Amino acid sequence: MNKIAERDVRNAKNTRPVASPIPHEEILQSSFLDPDLSDLESGARLRGAILEHSGREISGWIVDTRSPTVSVSLSLFVGPHAIEETRTDRAAPAGIGSGMAIGRPGFRIDLANPVARRRLARALRNTLADPDQTQIYLRVRLDDGEFFEIPLFDAIAPDDLVVALGFSPSDYTDLLIPNNNRPITPDPDPAGKQVRHVCFYLPQFHSFEENDRWWGPGFTEWTNIARMRPQFPAHQSPWLPADLGFYDVRLTETRRQQAELARRYGIHGFCYYVYWFQGRRLLERPLQLLLEDGEPDLPFCICWANENWSRRWDGSDAELLLGQNHALEDDVRFIDDMAELLLDERYITVDGRKIILIYRPSLLPDRQRLFETWRARAKELGIGEILICNAMTFGEFDPRDVNCDAAVEFPPHTVSTTEQPLSELGAPANFTGKVYDYVDAVRSSLGKTYDFPCFPAVMPRWDNTPRKGSRGHIFNRSSPEAFEVWLRDAAGRARKGPFAEPIVFINSWNEWAEGAHLEPDSRYGRAFLEAVRRVASSEPISAQVRSNPDLLDCLSRQELEQAMKEASTHVQLLANIHRSEMIYSGLQHMRSGIPVEAEGASENPAESLLVVENINSQTNERVVVDPRSVVLVRGWVCAGGSFEASKHRIAFLILLSTASEMPDRDGYCLVVDWHERFDVKEYMRTKSSDCYFGFQLSFLVHDLPEGEYQIAVLEVGEGSRALIRSNHSIIVRR
Repeated sequence: MNKIAERDVRNAKNTRPVASPIPHEEILQSSFLDPDLSDLESGARLRGAILEHSGREISGWIVDTRSPTVSVSLSLFVGPHAIEETRTDRAAPAGIGSGMAIGRPGFRIDLANPVARRRLARALRNTLADPDQTQIYLRVRLDDGEFFEIPLFDAIAPDDLVVALGFSPSDYTDLLIPNNNRPITPDPDPAGKQVRHVCFYLPQFHSFEENDRWWGPGFTEWTNIARMRPQFPAHQSPWLPADLGFYDVRLTETRRQQAELARRYGIHGFCYYVYWFQGRRLLERPLQLLLEDGEPDLPFCICWANENWSRRWDGSDAELLLGQNHALEDDVRFIDDMAELLLDERYITVDGRKIILIYRPSLLPDRQRLFETWRARAKELGIGEILICNAMTFGEFDPRDVNCDAAVEFPPHTVSTTEQPLSELGAPANFTGKVYDYVDAVRSSLGKTYDFPCFPAVMPRWDNTPRKGSRGHIFNRSSPEAFEVWLRDAAGRARKGPFAEPIVFINSWNEWAEGAHLEPDSRYGRAFLEAVRRVASSEPISAQVRSNPDLLDCLSRQELEQAMKEASTHVQLLANIHRSEMIYSGLQHMRSGIPVEAEGASENPAESLLVVENINSQTNERVVVDPRSVVLVRGWVCAGGSFEASKHRIAFLILLSTASEMPDRDGYCLVVDWHERFDVKEYMRTKSSDCYFGFQLSFLVHDLPEGEYQIAVLEVGEGSRALIRSNHSIIVRR
């Protein structure tokens, strides 16, 4: 763990924090930093103290001596898990005698709110599994990007952890399964608020002169998609467009199909990126056609992507292709140039105001005067009132800091998650990117609140390796089920917000080169769109979510208990939870041998079929795996006429050694993620009594010897047993 770094402190511009009038007791909590404020010119960069550590909260103050008036970010961690985040208060300068001083920037971390309790529950379960790594510490992040980790307790026993955080011993059991009492079906909204889902839309799917010159003739985003490759064994790559194909947005039929697809699955409209450089526009053709031929016939709004256009794709000034030379006299013309769009009857309003997003308003000079000019001009043009929103990017979150009316979350900028060690993923040495945990990102966003007007936002996935290759950033473990949990929570947050016409933004409809697309692809089909439809139509949470072991601690107690009762395997899992007070982690170790239930099972009965869709995202029939890495298998199975669709059954995935002289090398594990595949059943045009079950399984093969293993599934029902073999196999190679 990092300790506080001792540094020389630069000139603090004659501003001194007011010394604390509160006497400090000689205990760890009240002296976790140096509280001496008499000399800011030397010594540690951070000064502060914890003043109270009781009543399920931690409060105190902290000062960055290089920027004494600037607010800093704090996060409380238990082991690797972030429990709660906060910022210090803004420390406004005040006159004292003939000099200037600032108040001590205070902070308060509330551990009693439902979101913090849910995160604490997850941390508790993990400390039970690995008690040797239990630590409680504060992570302090400063505006220049530097951060410090400050230990509060080291090597604390798991059963003492809740007491150390201000809870009573009686809270321990309830914390293990958070009781936030959220109902299974959505709350009826007394105000009658209807949440609208709006997707960001990238118009980068047609060739144009500048792209041809910068990147080569005919370049579009599809060029990047076509050359993507997996970066490590569990990397879900590549993906290709399904229903709409490699489309060109200049085609009316393409844009009409997009609208029909969006409308069918509950998408209210699109938010188009506008690339406007002092009057010069790029990628403008789709918006021109939107006005000319009316397609897509869907509500829309705009987001001014007001960064530099660079070769790095991330707004960096390096390798600049087209610069944004912002000046007030130029930027005031933006409203006039966008007037035809803003006057369109399809343009999205919020509480009677046309909504305009700006990606980075901090880059605009004299914003207050600029926005006042925009508002006046909008009224003159007949547009009416406008609602100016900042995208929450690059740490610029609070709209009050950038003279905006409201903010729009913009994941992945607005999520907190753990970075996964590349060595555990089996990534090669030439992969220098970063891999994050999508499920942790979802957890960090559940129930998040702000003290300013804000529109929540979610992302289905994130993976920009099509653009950056081995330097890309990837959110691992994304799934339609985790996305549905996140989207449901965002919709609930939007209903509780200050707007009568709430919006949840989705990043995005078609960011294919960043892996953040809702459009159907070759890997998930329409599964992410189905999640949007369920949430938009207020359907109960799906069975797929309730049966996903990675998401169990994101559910309420009612949802969790319902999930456990849906199948015999879940009933058994519920019993295990009550016995061990730990939730199944979703990652299994392959057991040696084969299950006893396999004895006497019929092999490959008539009309049975086992299809392995992919192994570690690879579709080959023989896949080499490293025993140090996780193996992920997806597929579906039909046991033929020996099983009735209405009967409960369990299943085991079995690895059968192809070395006939060593039959004792087989291995197996239990299938937990087990759901009926109605899409396959419809495609196969089968009898109603046939049952097709899909599965997804993550496991380790540490104890299996090297060699080749055929994949099979053992299905066990009421009085029936069937062993179905596949043509797929894995090759364990160290």
